[in-house]
Amino acid sequence: MQQFVRARTPTSGGLETTQVQRGLPPAMVETAAQRLGWISFLCAVTAVIWLAVNRMLQPELARPGQDKVLALLGLGLILFSAGMAAIRRLALLSSNATLHLGLVFEIYAAFVIAFIETSTPIPSGQMVRGGSLVALWITVCGLVVPNTPVRTFLAALASAAMWPAAYYLNVRIHGFEAAPASRLAVYHFINFTMACWAYFLNKRIYAMELTAHQAQEMGSYELRTQLGKGGMGEVWRARHRHLAREAAVKLIRPEVLAQQPGRQADVMRKRFEREARSIANLSSPHTVSLFDFGSAQDGSFYYVMELLNGIDLQSLVEKFGPADPARVVSILMQVCDSLEEAHRAGLIHRDVKPTNLFLCAIGTQYDFVKVLDFGLVKNLDDTQETQVTMEGMAAGTPAYMAPEVALGERNIDGRADIYSLGCVAYFLMTGSVLFNEKSATATALAHVQKAPIPPSQRSEMPIPKDLEELVMGCLSKKREKRPGSAQELRQKLSELGGARQWGRAEAEQWWHKHLPSIGEAKSSAANPESAGMIAAADG
Repeated sequence: MQQFVRARTPTSGGLETTQVQRGLPPAMVETAAQRLGWISFLCAVTAVIWLAVNRMLQPELARPGQDKVLALLGLGLILFSAGMAAIRRLALLSSNATLHLGLVFEIYAAFVIAFIETSTPIPSGQMVRGGSLVALWITVCGLVVPNTPVRTFLAALASAAMWPAAYYLNVRIHGFEAAPASRLAVYHFINFTMACWAYFLNKRIYAMELTAHQAQEMGSYELRTQLGKGGMGEVWRARHRHLAREAAVKLIRPEVLAQQPGRQADVMRKRFEREARSIANLSSPHTVSLFDFGSAQDGSFYYVMELLNGIDLQSLVEKFGPADPARVVSILMQVCDSLEEAHRAGLIHRDVKPTNLFLCAIGTQYDFVKVLDFGLVKNLDDTQETQVTMEGMAAGTPAYMAPEVALGERNIDGRADIYSLGCVAYFLMTGSVLFNEKSATATALAHVQKAPIPPSQRSEMPIPKDLEELVMGCLSKKREKRPGSAQELRQKLSELGGARQWGRAEAEQWWHKHLPSIGEAKSSAANPESAGMIAAADG
């Protein structure tokens, strides 16, 4: 299943073209699953009532020993219907999986209806008046429970084919004389005709839904091009309709929610909303700014943030190698400014890593750091808070995870972020992660058990001794031996005597040399490095 989003991309002639991905819109998945749950419930209630009324009003039709198949099929329909309703009610399956199971339910219900209708002989000399209830069932399912036209058509055809299958099964069980082909053709005609009509009607509904999604906008922002996609989210370049201001829109993909069981989907929503609220409450210039937050008609949850012009630290090291120690100090001090405000507000980031630290060119300033992705933030002031993480996943990235986080301790504080920032500093100076183990579990355990190798032993660049000692202090297994706060760490960084200063002139010179498209023009519309915002997509 793919998402429907309008993405306008510039062509060689300067015009924009609209690209639409084909598939079932995520909002339709949720709607269809809800309607399927109601139809299943009504089907179960109707089946119970019908069986009771039929036994009460037509006792003479009961044939001992010959109605076992009919009774089993009826019981199966009741259980299947009730089961479908329960699955939806309790969110035991994802919405998408529920829809797939719903197609099987549609076909089975059509067979039971047909079996009931054909359980008595069709008189050879009597004109056929009316049609089969299978045709009505096909129509209801096709219109009330939306699906892709192809799936709707195939399920409708299979449902129509259940009538002849049920008829000949009854002939075999009860020994009826088969009715003339002309009589049977009347029943077949109406059922298969409605299957075709279900396809065309569903196709029309489907097209209308597509049109609505193509016109979709995220608040006042119009999506333009996708910058990145992660496990649960996407980041798009967007433009304000009235202000002509460009921004980055992060949205949680509805189809991902639709594929998750109810609890996991709820965790995703809460995590996304918490990230937006956390950023909105922070005002440090080194924290990415939030402009807007909301939900769209297609079921997307989104927030709008400033469009950054630069490169994340992971890409920086991968492209240009380890950073100058003076530059590392400058970067760390700016990150400390963002973290100190967050920590004072009772917020622990828990996912400080190179891909979440973005190096920007803003105005006349270069090497301006922005901290991204507060999706795993923990609020220390909320005593009723539960850990908003996915089942089977730890809170954070193993390569940059503090020992207390790896151990699952709940009473963490800002010093967990200090440890992660120490891992970032280590990576910036050496080009290597602190512990390079074979698995995520082994890496997390290494943070708890292994002593780190000093960065000077893994780097060809000279590293000032006092800087190395400070970074190693941040990497202490015992949190009480680390700097007590981000502000304290920033102060110690500013007092380092062995590291020279990384000035604005040196930063500007580096950008003009290595990233001229940004350093000289700073045109976000043409900047290929803005794809670094991909880091924010993973949440």
